[in-house]
Amino acid sequence: MLTSGVYTDMTFLSARFFAAVVAVFLGWLLFGWTTDTWRSYWLRKDGQQGIAVVTKELWTGHDSVAYRYTVNEKEYAGQSMRNWREQKYSRVGLGERSVVYFSASHPWLSLLFKPDTAVEGLPVLLLVVVLEALALLTIINPKSRWALNFSGTK
Repeated sequence: MLTSGVYTDMTFLSARFFAAVVAVFLGWLLFGWTTDTWRSYWLRKDGQQGIAVVTKELWTGHDSVAYRYTVNEKEYAGQSMRNWREQKYSRVGLGERSVVYFSASHPWLSLLFKPDTAVEGLPVLLLVVVLEALALLTIINPKSRWALNFSGTK
């Protein structure tokens, strides 16, 4: 709301609220991207191959399953998309075996497929980082010329 060209306290409060919602969502995306990148890095650096048993089909919309595997007589659990690259493992179901790739130095990090790269989606990541910074700036100072404008007015 504008009153004589000046923002009201309510406008600042709502700008901060919406910026906080955006910042939390983008932070969640960044956290997920960071953990995926960390896992992919270690799987590419010192990845080992083993056998996993599918324990559950997940309804995440990404053809994902939960699985268990053993490394040095210790059992680990993981979640991953099925291995679409190898026909033999592309449709593994409950109780069936699949190849699993795990980190030798961090055996709790695993996937049912070997990642192509450690860093994926760099352009999108850069955009998300910029938007996250703008959202945080809006929370701190909604009057800033760099703040996100949710009201549609200048």
